Amino acid sequence: MDGPADGWSYANNWHIAVFFLALAMMLLGIGSLAVVAFGDAAGMAGLSLLAIASFLLVFSVLVFLPRLVRRGSVSFSLFSRRSMADAQKAVEQAIEALGKAPRVEVARSRSNHPPRLVTADGIVTRFRIEASRIGPGPVAGGIWTEIVQSLASTDADGARLLRERINERLGRLPSAEE
Repeated sequence: MDGPADGWSYANNWHIAVFFLALAMMLLGIGSLAVVAFGDAAGMAGLSLLAIASFLLVFSVLVFLPRLVRRGSVSFSLFSRRSMADAQKAVEQAIEALGKAPRVEVARSRSNHPPRLVTADGIVTRFRIEASRIGPGPVAGGIWTEIVQSLASTDADGARLLRERINERLGRLPSAEE
């Protein structure tokens, strides 16, 4: 499976969460109706539907709702072999190129590499820079840096410009190995 040409992956987290919650509610409704309408004859099928629906409900609450809170309703993510400091520098330079002053906050985390949140006044997007062991392939040291851009779906052009500038700056920064 090939990734997008610019490296940024799109996720509409709100639609993912709503889809799984709606699927769970639909199965709960069908299972309940089957048991009520057909009684004992549909008891086993209804119970199976209720079990699947319960699993989907718990799964979506435990997996997708925290993702929705952490990443926002729409997000783009980029995996980089660069260090977190290099990624943070690239994001800050991209925001400064727009004439805005970036603010960096270190999020509370139990990780040895706590995520960094980069924002600026006048920009509706927020960047979360975090270390990740999950990436597009193996890397020396086993750590990837993930840059996540969270935004409202209304600022697509400004967000795209920031992503392009971050790509440019990540390409120009000297790598940690050099």
